[in-house]
Amino acid sequence: MPRTCLVTGSASGIGKATAALLRAQGHAVIGADLKDAITDDWAGAGIPLNAVAPGVVVTPLTRPLLDDPEMRGLVERSVPMPLHGHARPEQIAPLIAWLVSPENTHVTGQVVFADGGADAVLRGDRTW
Repeated sequence: MPRTCLVTGSASGIGKATAALLRAQGHAVIGADLKDAITDDWAGAGIPLNAVAPGVVVTPLTRPLLDDPEMRGLVERSVPMPLHGHARPEQIAPLIAWLVSPENTHVTGQVVFADGGADAVLRGDRTW
Protein backbone atom coordinates (compact mmCIF):
# COMPACT_ATOMS: atom_id res chain seq x y z
CA MET A 1 0.00 0.00 0.00
CA PRO A 2 1.52 3.39 -0.98
CA ARG A 3 2.07 5.98 1.74
CA THR A 4 2.68 9.71 1.24
CA CYS A 5 4.15 12.51 3.31
CA LEU A 6 5.08 15.97 2.00
CA VAL A 7 8.02 17.66 3.74
CA THR A 8 7.83 21.42 3.33
CA GLY A 9 10.74 23.83 3.08
CA SER A 10 11.75 26.30 5.75
CA ALA A 11 11.57 30.07 5.46
CA SER A 12 14.95 30.45 7.15
CA GLY A 13 17.26 33.28 6.31
CA ILE A 14 14.61 35.72 5.08
CA GLY A 15 12.95 38.63 6.83
CA LYS A 16 9.83 38.34 8.98
CA ALA A 17 7.61 40.03 6.40
CA THR A 18 8.80 37.73 3.63
CA ALA A 19 8.61 34.72 5.94
CA ALA A 20 5.00 35.60 6.82
CA LEU A 21 4.11 35.95 3.13
CA LEU A 22 5.76 32.65 2.21
CA ARG A 23 4.17 30.93 5.20
CA ALA A 24 0.77 32.18 4.08
CA GLN A 25 1.43 30.96 0.54
CA GLY A 26 2.84 27.69 1.87
CA HIS A 27 -0.25 27.07 3.94
CA ALA A 28 -2.35 27.70 0.83
CA VAL A 29 -0.25 25.29 -1.24
CA ILE A 30 -0.26 22.66 1.49
CA GLY A 31 -4.00 23.12 1.96
CA ALA A 32 -4.59 22.59 -1.75
CA ASP A 33 -2.55 19.39 -1.67
CA LEU A 34 -4.05 18.07 1.56
CA LYS A 35 -7.67 18.66 0.50
CA ASP A 36 -7.14 15.59 -1.67
CA ALA A 37 -6.40 13.50 1.46
CA ILE A 38 -10.11 12.84 2.00
CA THR A 39 -10.94 11.87 -1.57
CA ASP A 40 -11.64 8.36 -2.79
CA ASP A 41 -8.25 8.37 -4.52
CA TRP A 42 -6.45 8.73 -1.16
CA ALA A 43 -8.55 8.06 1.95
CA GLY A 44 -10.90 5.82 0.00
CA ALA A 45 -7.90 3.75 -1.05
CA GLY A 46 -6.58 3.63 2.53
CA ILE A 47 -3.67 5.97 1.81
CA PRO A 48 -2.92 8.68 4.39
CA LEU A 49 -1.65 11.97 2.94
CA ASN A 50 0.09 14.36 5.35
CA ALA A 51 2.71 17.11 5.40
CA VAL A 52 5.59 17.74 7.79
CA ALA A 53 6.85 21.28 8.40
CA PRO A 54 10.23 20.84 10.06
CA GLY A 55 11.49 24.39 10.57
CA VAL A 56 15.28 24.72 10.28
CA VAL A 57 17.04 21.39 9.80
CA VAL A 58 20.83 21.25 9.91
CA THR A 59 21.90 19.87 6.53
CA PRO A 60 24.76 20.52 4.11
CA LEU A 61 22.58 23.28 2.59
CA THR A 62 21.85 25.07 5.88
CA ARG A 63 25.24 24.47 7.53
CA PRO A 64 26.98 27.48 5.83
CA LEU A 65 24.18 29.78 7.04
CA LEU A 66 24.34 28.44 10.56
CA ASP A 67 28.15 28.60 10.69
CA ASP A 68 28.14 32.32 9.85
CA PRO A 69 27.28 34.26 13.07
CA GLU A 70 25.44 37.05 11.23
CA MET A 71 23.41 34.67 9.08
CA ARG A 72 22.73 32.38 12.05
CA GLY A 73 21.27 35.36 13.91
CA LEU A 74 19.07 36.18 10.92
CA VAL A 75 17.90 32.56 10.67
CA GLU A 76 17.16 32.38 14.40
CA ARG A 77 15.20 35.66 14.32
CA SER A 78 13.26 34.56 11.21
CA VAL A 79 12.54 31.01 12.38
CA PRO A 80 12.78 30.92 16.18
CA MET A 81 12.82 27.34 17.48
CA PRO A 82 12.50 27.54 21.29
CA LEU A 83 12.31 23.76 21.84
CA HIS A 84 15.84 22.37 21.38
CA GLY A 85 16.84 24.74 18.54
CA HIS A 86 17.57 23.56 15.02
CA ALA A 87 16.76 19.96 14.19
CA ARG A 88 18.90 17.25 12.68
CA PRO A 89 17.39 15.06 9.94
CA GLU A 90 17.43 12.02 12.24
CA GLN A 91 15.17 13.90 14.67
CA ILE A 92 12.51 14.46 11.99
CA ALA A 93 12.84 11.09 10.25
CA PRO A 94 10.99 9.01 12.91
CA LEU A 95 7.91 11.22 12.57
CA ILE A 96 7.91 10.81 8.80
CA ALA A 97 8.53 7.08 9.13
CA TRP A 98 5.52 6.74 11.42
CA LEU A 99 3.26 8.87 9.20
CA VAL A 100 3.97 6.59 6.23
CA SER A 101 3.93 3.37 8.24
CA PRO A 102 1.10 0.83 8.47
CA GLU A 103 0.71 1.86 12.14
CA ASN A 104 -0.73 5.19 10.96
CA THR A 105 -4.34 4.19 10.43
CA HIS A 106 -6.16 7.50 11.06
CA VAL A 107 -3.89 10.54 10.66
CA THR A 108 -4.53 12.10 7.25
CA GLY A 109 -4.90 15.58 5.81
CA GLN A 110 -2.66 17.06 8.50
CA VAL A 111 0.29 19.42 8.61
CA VAL A 112 2.54 18.27 11.46
CA PHE A 113 4.80 21.08 12.66
CA ALA A 114 8.03 19.48 13.89
CA ASP A 115 9.63 22.91 14.09
CA GLY A 116 10.58 23.30 17.73
CA GLY A 117 7.70 25.75 18.23
CA ALA A 118 8.58 28.11 15.36
CA ASP A 119 5.08 28.14 13.89
CA ALA A 120 3.53 28.84 17.30
CA VAL A 121 5.97 31.70 17.95
CA LEU A 122 5.47 33.25 14.51
CA ARG A 123 1.69 32.72 14.60
CA GLY A 124 1.38 34.38 17.99
CA ASP A 125 -2.22 34.82 19.05
CA ARG A 126 -3.56 34.01 15.59
CA THR A 127 -5.00 30.55 15.26
CA TRP A 128 -5.61 28.52 12.17
